[in-house]
Amino acid sequence: MMALTPDDLTTLASLGNTAPDVAALAAEARTRWRGMRVTVVDALDVRGETPALETASANVFLMGCDGHCWSMTADPAAAAGLVLAARS
Repeated sequence: MMALTPDDLTTLASLGNTAPDVAALAAEARTRWRGMRVTVVDALDVRGETPALETASANVFLMGCDGHCWSMTADPAAAAGLVLAARS
């Protein structure tokens, strides 16, 4: 499992606010956090969920994993993945 630090969240917010689109944000996140799973989904797939970050290019959700099941988490220290949903 890979955890995110407060500095990582600040960096992620900055990247999301400067990336031209969600695909560019995903590519940059995959480069910076190589151990982190990064998935892009349609905004409808995460409707009703609260994003950990709202940036100009995407809503960012943190995913935790117990080794078998994935679930949304609000705890950056428990993050094993990022789910990015494009903002319109």
